[in-house]
Amino acid sequence: MFALLASLALADDRFFLDAGPEQASLADLEARGAVHGRTGALVVALDDPHALDGDPRIARVERRRGRVVRVVPAAGVDDLALARDLHGRPGVAWVNPDLKLRLRPASIPNDPLYPDEWHLDDTEQGGRTNGIDINAPEAWETATGAGVTIAVIDSGVQLDHPDLVVTPGHDYIDDDDDPTPGTDSSSPHGTGVAGIAAARGNNGIGVAGVAWEADIYAIRLIGGDSSTSDLYDSFAEAVDAGADVLSNSWGFYGCEGVPSMATFQEMFNYAEKHGRGGLGSVVVFAAGNDDCDNSDDAMLDNRYAFVVAALEWNDVRASYSNYGENIDISAPTSVLTTDMSPGGYGSYGGDDAYSDGFSGTSGATPVVSGVVALMIEANPRITAKQIRTAICESAVRNDLELAEYDKYGWSPYYGYGRIDAAAAVNLVADTAPAAPVLTAATEAYPDRVFLSWEAAIDPDGDVTEYVVHWWLDGEDGGASDGHVTSDLRYDLTGKVAAGDVVHWTVVADDPWGAGETSVEGTLTVLEVPEAPADTGEAPTPSTCATAEGSAAAGLLAVAALLGRRRRRA
Repeated sequence: MFALLASLALADDRFFLDAGPEQASLADLEARGAVHGRTGALVVALDDPHALDGDPRIARVERRRGRVVRVVPAAGVDDLALARDLHGRPGVAWVNPDLKLRLRPASIPNDPLYPDEWHLDDTEQGGRTNGIDINAPEAWETATGAGVTIAVIDSGVQLDHPDLVVTPGHDYIDDDDDPTPGTDSSSPHGTGVAGIAAARGNNGIGVAGVAWEADIYAIRLIGGDSSTSDLYDSFAEAVDAGADVLSNSWGFYGCEGVPSMATFQEMFNYAEKHGRGGLGSVVVFAAGNDDCDNSDDAMLDNRYAFVVAALEWNDVRASYSNYGENIDISAPTSVLTTDMSPGGYGSYGGDDAYSDGFSGTSGATPVVSGVVALMIEANPRITAKQIRTAICESAVRNDLELAEYDKYGWSPYYGYGRIDAAAAVNLVADTAPAAPVLTAATEAYPDRVFLSWEAAIDPDGDVTEYVVHWWLDGEDGGASDGHVTSDLRYDLTGKVAAGDVVHWTVVADDPWGAGETSVEGTLTVLEVPEAPADTGEAPTPSTCATAEGSAAAGLLAVAALLGRRRRRA
């Protein structure tokens, strides 16, 4: 009997992680320290928006972004039991309990101080010449982050800091729209992260961030209780607010973190598929500071997470930096940055708006976020996947004796090596081809219908093809398939008939995608005129003037013929 009761209790404690059969125990997660209870609600993804209609066990359904909803069970209904029952229901993609989560910043603010911003250019700052900086000044020759937004999902950001440009997002701790930091020990953290990524440069005060003309979108997620749905909402909110980069300098307690729940997969998918108009918002994550293998951390194991390990000034792994299969790249930490004023970590040079020695993988992560912002300004058409690939391809392989790089150039301690801002920006920098200028006539006969244009102006000279879209009057232009050609014209002969009115545009492509679209052209296909009837009689001049004109024309023709003959002679 006791064994039966124990097995029932265990079953009641479990929930499905995603659409598959794998389950997790709430008690196990609480023992790890990453979870400390549940909100009593569920996070559900619906393939059919009406799949839960009329279920008496549900008190209300709260719509979220995308296909995700938050389900509040009716009074007396157990949330885990309901979650298990809804699993596999038609129209329901997956169900997770809305767990209470414990997040912590991934920094160690009491580490030794390092002078100035050596991580940006150590040959100019602080006298260090060991080559471990990220070559920021050379990258700034191409881009400084202008027009790019970095979402700092953290403990909040001081909104009135003199060296930051901040747009306030949501506060998921206090549930309001003021992400000002709280008063707990983690409160200065987000302000420090924001400064490393995007403190305003060239303004005569303070410090410069890696992307010193980028804007910050602040979300407060650390400093109190947050939940599974809060994590999803914070990602989706940042994406919908136009964030190009999502910077996450936080993690769970311990190296195991939490299992791979569908909610987490969905929020990464949302950023990748909906961010930047479908190009993807880049999600940058701290590797963590427990000096352990984080390969089992489901948050970092997502293929869209770009995971950052920490480097000290001597170009080796910070002793606390986690390692393992999830590491993608490494970046400097223990750096000078903005600080909450008052109430921050300390002061630098007597100014409590700045603090030195901001360390941990928390400090390394916004370095990478800033480099991503530079790359996006340098090439706005680049995809999130292309950004991740380019950073890895352009990285510097460091600590060659101990890094254990494999044949692909990847190390479990450094990923693909130390990030190089200049190399990454130069690798992807590209200007889109200008809109082609249309040269086709506005009228044509059915036996000869051509659309033509001038070669697109492209500063990079890498136009690969032209894509023509055409449609007839009354049709939807957006429904037209693109017709690809390497020529400067497209033949419509045989595809249209007399009386048709053709609308068309053309765009030049280069290796990074489409350039600017031309203005819309219009071409009318004319009826072929009928030939006059042949009467068999020679026409008779009606007036002397006409006859004289005909005679004159004949004389001119004879004179021209004689002239040609003389030249031959």
